[in-house]
Amino acid sequence: MVVTFTNNWKNILDALEGILEDEFKGALPVYKGNSIPKGVNKAIQIIPSGSVLSEYDITSEIREFSVTLRFIFAEVNVNETALDHILRHVSRIEALIHDNVTLTLSDDSVAFNCRIQSTELSVDEENIYVVNLEWQCLHRANLT
Repeated sequence: MVVTFTNNWKNILDALEGILEDEFKGALPVYKGNSIPKGVNKAIQIIPSGSVLSEYDITSEIREFSVTLRFIFAEVNVNETALDHILRHVSRIEALIHDNVTLTLSDDSVAFNCRIQSTELSVDEENIYVVNLEWQCLHRANLT
């Protein structure tokens, strides 16, 4: 038996990418996955983390999707001015997500309760400032 399905991951990631790109209009490039092209010193990566079944019945299921939004800022010496710049971007991303608690997906379904669950700031071994924002949403799918 052939299964009919919708690629919910793609729809959610595309919608999330769309709101980030609309907000930053090229000033902060957005990439899906773990790689950033060489020479890019600041960017957002959208990295799918996982999903958890939240609710299930015979007519549908609700899954909670988790995505890491990784803000990368590559500068050798992060002084107070650079740190302020980083934190402004982080606050702007958090506010943007807060203003988009629902996302209409390309299949006309809706991701809801979209939120930044946590934010973690760190510096990696190459002196690149990395901010991981854990984005989550709920999505009802597999409707019968």
